[in-house]
Amino acid sequence: MINRQKIVTMTKLALYDKHEAGADRAASEYFRHDYIYKKNLGTRFAVGIAGFLMLALYWGRVFLLDGADILQMDVRQYLTASMIFLVALLALFSLIGTIKGTREYYLIQKRLDGYNVLIRQLEKIEAREEAHIHRRDSETRHGTDSVSTRDIS
Repeated sequence: MINRQKIVTMTKLALYDKHEAGADRAASEYFRHDYIYKKNLGTRFAVGIAGFLMLALYWGRVFLLDGADILQMDVRQYLTASMIFLVALLALFSLIGTIKGTREYYLIQKRLDGYNVLIRQLEKIEAREEAHIHRRDSETRHGTDSVSTRDIS
């Protein structure tokens, strides 16, 4: 007899294994902090490069289009403003990346918890089927033994 609950559970497990299991298992090998740090490392690097490029464009405009003289300007003020811009940019994207990474990590943990619940559900279904088969087999054996004993007497 076909057990619909078992089929549905096995289908859900197969879909999870096919679509999300590999990435989720790889991410679950890390502690939350390490996972977030790893995810943010590339973002911080890219934001740093983008920030330097934006500053290079700004300084190019200041020197080439505005005709600023480096000897006449307060270099310390401009460098301080540039560093504040870079630090603020990195801090903003680090915060955004940390929030996003934390959310992703908890969703991964939630999916893995759901997967484990489905595994336990499947084990219970199979245990019930096994018990049903053993019960049916023992009833069949006892029924056969009692019939054959009556036939002999």
